[in-house]
This record gives sequence, C-alpha cells and structure tokens, in this order.
Amino acid sequence: MKSTTLQMRSLMLALGISIGLGLCPMVRAQNDKPSSDATKPAGRDPVTDAALIANSTAKSKPLRILVIGGHPADVFDQSGGTMAHHIARGDWVGCVVMTTGVRIHDKVVANELTERKDISAAEMNKIMAERANVKKTEVIKACSLLGVHKDDIYFLGADDAVLLVNEPMIRQIAQYIRKLKPDVIITHYPYEDGALGSPHAQTGQMVVHAITLAASVDPDDKNLPHHVTQVFFFGEGAASVRTGLWSAQGGFYNDVFVDITDVAAKKVACLDCMASQGYDGAYARKRIDSLDGAFGNQARVPYAEGFITLYSSVNYYLPVSPIDLEHAKSSDADSITRRSYRVTVP
Repeated sequence: MKSTTLQMRSLMLALGISIGLGLCPMVRAQNDKPSSDATKPAGRDPVTDAALIANSTAKSKPLRILVIGGHPADVFDQSGGTMAHHIARGDWVGCVVMTTGVRIHDKVVANELTERKDISAAEMNKIMAERANVKKTEVIKACSLLGVHKDDIYFLGADDAVLLVNEPMIRQIAQYIRKLKPDVIITHYPYEDGALGSPHAQTGQMVVHAITLAASVDPDDKNLPHHVTQVFFFGEGAASVRTGLWSAQGGFYNDVFVDITDVAAKKVACLDCMASQGYDGAYARKRIDSLDGAFGNQARVPYAEGFITLYSSVNYYLPVSPIDLEHAKSSDADSITRRSYRVTVP
C-alpha cells in the first residue's frame, strides 16, 4: 500500500522542488494561507505577499520548460520522465537540439563509414545529411510519446565535429529563450567530464552564457529580454562513473531527484525510437535499469532522474517534499521492496 501511495504521489507531484515559492503545488495549497490585512506582519515583502495570495486563491500557473540538448537524443534520454510528468500536469515543454549528432552513435556514419576508404567527400556529406534527417524523425517521434508537439522542437543543425563555445550559437540560443520565454531550462552540466572534449559540457556552457544574454536587450532581436527562473542540469554520477582524470573532477552533487517509475516504460519506448544509434531494444532496457535505476536507488524509488540546480531558491516555508516525508516513515524492508521493482517492457 505504501509503495502504491508513493507512486501516485510521485505522479501528482512530478517535480518536487523549489519553483516560485519553492514547495510542491499540493503543499502550497494546504499551507500557504495568507493573513488578512489586519493580521499581516508589518514589513513583509509585497512580492512575497502577492505570491502567497496568488498561490492560495488560484491554480498554479503552468510552467514553461525548455530542454536544450547537445545531440538529438539528449533532449529526452536524461529528462524524458520529468518531461512526461510536466506535460501531463499541463505545463509546456519545448526542445532545442544543438547538433545533428551524426558523428556519434550513428550506425552508418560512426560505424560503416569508418571502414570505407573509397568514399568521396561529396558522398559522405550526402549520407551524413540523410542520417541527420533520420535522427530528426526519430526525435520527433520519441518526444511525441512524451507529449511534446513537433512544432515545439527546434533543430539548430550544428556540426558535432568540434563543438566549442562560440558567440553565434550563444546568440542563437538567447533568441530562442527570448522567443519561447521558459521559466525553467534543463540542459547539460557545464563541467561534465571536466569540461574538456565534451560536447555536452560545451552545450551547457553556451546555455549559461545565453541565459545571461537573453536577459538583456538586443537590437537584432524583436523579442523583449527574458529572465529564466531556474536551471536544472542533467544529473551526474549514474551515467558516468568516475573512471578517468576528467570525470574524476568533483564539486557537484545531484540535489533534485524526480521519481519517474510510473513513466519508465514510456521512456523505454522513447529510446526504442532511436534505432539509428542502436538505442532500441536491449540497450533501452539496460539503460533504464542501470542509469535511472541508479538514480532511483539513491532517491529510494525504483527509477528516477537526477538534476543539479544552478540557483538557490527563495521560499516562504522550508521546502520539504511530501515524498520525502513518506519515505521517512518507511521501514527498511519497505524501502528495499520499493526499490526492487523493475519495469518490464516487451
């Protein structure tokens, strides 16, 4: 019974973290009872007061969440469960794919072409363009399973040969931020693998620069400046065990976990869409168990996605997740039983 209750709460609460007032919507509805003018403490910040009233008298305004990935599959393979929760709740989720991603993982370009000496540059470019279109189709299909509309997926089309921090791409990302006006951005940790030789890290760094740029005016952009409320970097540790010099660089920890147990099968289906890079079939199922299962074990649930927040948050009450409160009541046996669940997908 406890396990069922926790999974239901996980589905309802989705991202149990600090946004706005910092508490989950369910907790806000119960606890944020604004005092009347007669009893209101003198000197309380009017912004805080307005926020308390808004959150106690009306349904929380839907969030706008933008996921920015370095490669096509990156826009959902580390946050797909979280995306599904938010879309089901009524939040808007969009995606930006930085590169074509054809140089890594692709069955044709990364495998077959590396063994051919007789191929011309023109033929190789043609094949790479075709494979890039294949990946686009796969990503659109995968994201549609989560509820992301195809018109909300943007492909920048950069070559992933040598992806470095550069001003043109930073400006391009900033334009999308001003246009789409996300409250939340999900992207790569800027110091992944020591930030050297990692397209993921370069993407994360460009996004951070773009967030700063998007908050200022730009004569070449008709859209007004936009301030992002919070940034969630993809969690580290489950996907990359510290086995090398660069991956051994520390200084971070995953401070947010989202229980995705109820949508784990859906995430497997998304990975199955990425046949061009061999993510379908056995790999999809192994990945869910080894990566999301590892995060889940730390979060005391079967499957979870981890995140690293960029900013601290301001709250009116201490942000304590109802899921954590329930976990604190669980016995060791209940905890082990809960974490032992494995999703079965044919």
